[in-house]
Amino acid sequence: MKTANWKLYSLIALLLVASILGGLVYSERVDALPPDAVATYVGGAKCVACHQDQASAFHHSHHDLAMDVANSKTVLGKFDGTKIEHYGITSTVFMDGDRYMINTEGPDGSMQDFEVTMVFGYEPLQQYMVELEPPSEKGTLGKHHVLRVSWDVANKKWFYLSPPDVDEKLEPGDPLHWTGISQRWNTNCATCHSTNLQKNFDARTGLYATTFTDIDVNCESCHGPGSLHVAIAEKRRFFWDKNHGYGLAKLKSTSNMPQVESCAPCHSRRSELCSGFQAGNRFDDFFACQILSEQIYHDDGQIRDEDYVYGSFIQSKMYHKGIRCTDCHDPHSAKLKHNGNQVCTSCHQHPAGKYDTPAHHRHEVGSAGAQCVACHMPSTTYMAIDPRRDHSFRVPRPDLSSQYGTPNACSACHVDEKELPDKQKEKLDQYLDWIIEAENGDEIVAAELNKVNASMAKAFKEWYPDASSRNNRSKYYEQLIIAKSDDDNALEVANQLATDRSAPAIFRASAIEELVFETSMLEEETIDETLADDDPLVIATALRLLEQQLFNDVDQARYSGNDTKIRYQLKQKLDRAAALLDNEFRQVRIAAARTILSVPDDIRSVAGSAVRNMTFQDAKDEYIRSLKTGDDIAANQMILGGIYESDGQMEKAETAYRNAITVESEFSGPRSNLANLLEIRVDRMTSEAARGNNSNALANRIETLSAEAKRL
Repeated sequence: MKTANWKLYSLIALLLVASILGGLVYSERVDALPPDAVATYVGGAKCVACHQDQASAFHHSHHDLAMDVANSKTVLGKFDGTKIEHYGITSTVFMDGDRYMINTEGPDGSMQDFEVTMVFGYEPLQQYMVELEPPSEKGTLGKHHVLRVSWDVANKKWFYLSPPDVDEKLEPGDPLHWTGISQRWNTNCATCHSTNLQKNFDARTGLYATTFTDIDVNCESCHGPGSLHVAIAEKRRFFWDKNHGYGLAKLKSTSNMPQVESCAPCHSRRSELCSGFQAGNRFDDFFACQILSEQIYHDDGQIRDEDYVYGSFIQSKMYHKGIRCTDCHDPHSAKLKHNGNQVCTSCHQHPAGKYDTPAHHRHEVGSAGAQCVACHMPSTTYMAIDPRRDHSFRVPRPDLSSQYGTPNACSACHVDEKELPDKQKEKLDQYLDWIIEAENGDEIVAAELNKVNASMAKAFKEWYPDASSRNNRSKYYEQLIIAKSDDDNALEVANQLATDRSAPAIFRASAIEELVFETSMLEEETIDETLADDDPLVIATALRLLEQQLFNDVDQARYSGNDTKIRYQLKQKLDRAAALLDNEFRQVRIAAARTILSVPDDIRSVAGSAVRNMTFQDAKDEYIRSLKTGDDIAANQMILGGIYESDGQMEKAETAYRNAITVESEFSGPRSNLANLLEIRVDRMTSEAARGNNSNALANRIETLSAEAKRL
């Protein structure tokens, strides 16, 4: 009897649960958000109620403190009348009531008082922003610039932050002066220090009406706009939405790409192709990553200037094995998940402590040299006091340093300036300075560096005799070094690396770049293979090869009177580019349009190329929109003017050149282009009346523009 009752009660309970679940499912389906519902930004404050643990971890993190309004709680620097001297200028920081002020050299060269309106960053340094021009609309932000006078948080002192490799006074009008474009917050800083940044720049007036959802790097920067997620959560259903799931970017897929690419926009050196990136979007549709150029990377791909991590990380074996940022860093506090070597050994666990032992690292346990990061993530200090680690996770190669002069982590620790004269010591604040001085011809520094490299190479070979052969990436490091060198087989090696699909894409693209101005030595197979690559960065860089070839062919076409053979060559190359106009990646489509536009319209017509179609027009429009994303940069306005001019849209071209002058008043190029355009207008005036009424005024304008361009 008891058994029968138990079965009956169980059946009733199951039916009841099924009924409840069925009702919930039915209700969820009825109340599901429309499939075409678009998420919008709601602000991080909306997330706190349900995600208190994450909010607690996020509070006071570097992302939380990326930017803030200047007040007594956020300002770390002492505005107490301190004077900071730099290159003949004496800046003074002081208080005016509750306002934070600085007296310093202004945009016109005179000493002026400026109010600090925003703080920028938290540690190891804090920078300060002032408003140079008011916004065009109420409730928005106008043109803000970041001061070079900065606060050293650890040492509690003011210092002047010079640009890299600039050891002289910057004049007002210089792009690197604090009032110049490089320090303009709206252009260069705002996107990565706030959430849902809308630049809202009016190129005609040169004024901004900048807005953001959150003043710092908040929840929606990483998870995407949250309105759908909030709407789904507020329905209080047992299941999530059938059309939109959780209503946020899916960052936890089997691939590491979605998560890494949600971090990449702010942790990379890149150019912007399109505004509006949201977590879950493909990085390569919105940005073009900087390749391993000599200004930012050493010849083997190690960091030289600050690369913000991504460009190094995508070189690494770690990245290609599926490692994510959050394998090492807590996603909300951004702190490391473990202390010391445990960050690495939490994954690299081997019998008998294979790596975290003197048998591997050859240093005393607990010493600086026994830390995994000392050898595999060497640091370089940027912004005077901010050390950043190389995320390519490479094996040190002092043998390559001895051969090619590239850096290595061993020598970075073991160089010793004690043997150097005082004159040399003054220049050597860190290991990078040794490299730079040796490159610049300082024989004393170079000799000492060579001695240390040789010693490290000898020890490395004794300790790890098979390390070089076991590390496949070392092959790519050496190939890239050779490709960038004056070696007799540099171009041959560049061709090999460019077409080696096993090499990281950023290495392939960087090898292609070495071939751009050596197209006479270019193997046709290299063009075919790189244009057929599966990585957008590689294809876009390969299109630069094609563009350079077209440039050479255009010269020949004009010189030869449009010889049939040259026309055929031009058509073949243009057709190659045209085949990529509908590529799945925006970066490639834009590069293809740019390549075709590099050929003057009359030459394209003579070549008989079939690029005058809607596919080309669509890609061209996409390229124009891309340029307008950076419409507060004179170079972009210049390119726009060139495109409009080649299309015969002279009014638009003139507007673009005038905008370029408004955007960067000290930039000479747009004045020359505008003067040439006005000369064309004068030449095209047919009637005597038109000439009489307008040509004198235009002639005076042309003369003024030319004189200004020459002065600049």
